Amino acid sequence: MVSDIRRQIEKKFALKVIDEQRYSWGEIYWLQLDPDLRRKQGSVSIVIVYPGNEQKIHTHPGYEEIILGLEGETIHSCNGREIVLSKGKVGYISAGSQHAIINCTGNPARFMSIVYPTVPNAFKEPHETVDIDLEEITHLVNLGAIAEKFALSVGLGVTIVSHEARILAEPKNLPQFCGFCIQQKCGDCILSIVNCNNEGKQLAVFRCRFGIYSIQSPIIINERLLGYLGCGYGRLALPKEEEEQMVNLYFPSRDTAVILKSYLDLKIINRNHLQSVAETLSLVSASLVHLIINSVRENQINIYKLSLAKEKHRLTELENSLNLARLNLLESQVNPHFLFNTLNTIVQSSIMEGATTAASLTYALSNILRRSLSRADSLITVEEELVYIKDYLLIQKTRFFNRFEAEINVAPEIMQTKIPFMILVALVENAIAHGFKNIRWQGKLTVSGNIEGSSVVLEVIDNGSGIPMPVIEQLKSLRKPGVNGLYQGGIGLKNIMKRLDYYYGEKHSFTIGPLADHGTKATIKLPFLDII
Repeated sequence: MVSDIRRQIEKKFALKVIDEQRYSWGEIYWLQLDPDLRRKQGSVSIVIVYPGNEQKIHTHPGYEEIILGLEGETIHSCNGREIVLSKGKVGYISAGSQHAIINCTGNPARFMSIVYPTVPNAFKEPHETVDIDLEEITHLVNLGAIAEKFALSVGLGVTIVSHEARILAEPKNLPQFCGFCIQQKCGDCILSIVNCNNEGKQLAVFRCRFGIYSIQSPIIINERLLGYLGCGYGRLALPKEEEEQMVNLYFPSRDTAVILKSYLDLKIINRNHLQSVAETLSLVSASLVHLIINSVRENQINIYKLSLAKEKHRLTELENSLNLARLNLLESQVNPHFLFNTLNTIVQSSIMEGATTAASLTYALSNILRRSLSRADSLITVEEELVYIKDYLLIQKTRFFNRFEAEINVAPEIMQTKIPFMILVALVENAIAHGFKNIRWQGKLTVSGNIEGSSVVLEVIDNGSGIPMPVIEQLKSLRKPGVNGLYQGGIGLKNIMKRLDYYYGEKHSFTIGPLADHGTKATIKLPFLDII
């Protein structure tokens, strides 16, 4: 009977029937049209409505329909208005309309349906895109909300999965049977983790082994497949006997009754509906690509802004530290001219009285104080820094008689290299004050400097008690805001690190740690060419 109808239609319209759907209320036969590449092409079908039957209210999402009566009479309800369609009469169903059909006569009624999609053209992908992993942007884009709104608009199941078949958003409006299929991992569609067989990069209609249809629209960015936006998950016709037997084959026998019922309850999708959804899906997929790209770009901008804010905070903290250092310095400058004049008077008196040691110490202290007050926040040469170190060592060696000896071994090539003022003096002070404290052996202090490749390497090494582990742990967090100096009362290792950061940024390195036996080694590595 069906074959006879197909032949009649093909003979009458001189067109091939390419597909058909049968419902409880009637039949639909789709005709093959010549391709038209200039614009979106509609579909033409012949609809037969059985006597005394009706197609209940259904929505036309994304497509408009022109109907032409061929035989008998049908009544079409469209958003509250009625169209009585008899032979030769024409009617129009707008996109988004609520449409119902009834044949009140005792004879079959036929009409031609011409359907055109009303979906606008999809966006083009931006020329400048970013590298994206779909699974990594789920915290930036609410894929679940997108799937839910789309499912609500088309009245079908909607899914979003990665190219590796991992579900990225809770499926919306998905039939219960498909849920069972996902749980048992027995399907062969894109939702099946084990048996996924969809590798295409073009929008395609997919029919699973159970005869369920879905449309898979690839999500492609930078010509790389990231995942799929899927829609549909219904049947185009009533299930065949062999398809029902597939349910018994793939599902556990204890669940067969419930699963078979959910299978038979699957929604039958009109082919026009499926075609319009395919057009809509392309647009939604393209819009999703734009949304993802814009969200990733916005996130990158926010990360950059956060980085700038952190850098600004770091510079503010450094400036506050420098201001505090200047304040402390000013507080210590109680009438500096009076102090220098007094020290010079002591030197002259010591020489006149033959106290040469006292004169030397006072002269060394006077030099240190005079230069400190004028060069506190500047760069000086290594050669100038060594003068400070020698004056400082003279005072300390006299203070700690025979407790340690010092050696300075610096290559002539780096003598004019600029370094932060008293940066090495701070390390020497740290070694004497903490390394040589409470030791029972002869202390030794070495200050060295050389060129290694394109870097200047400055080292201060002592054979003292060694740097404590808590200090090393503090050193690891020196760049974190709110960390105080490691030693109260001295310049502090934090101050050293902050000053190096200020002048050289990431172009320097500063390390300090214990030696194998005992003692401590502090190393500063600076770019040679940038600081000459």
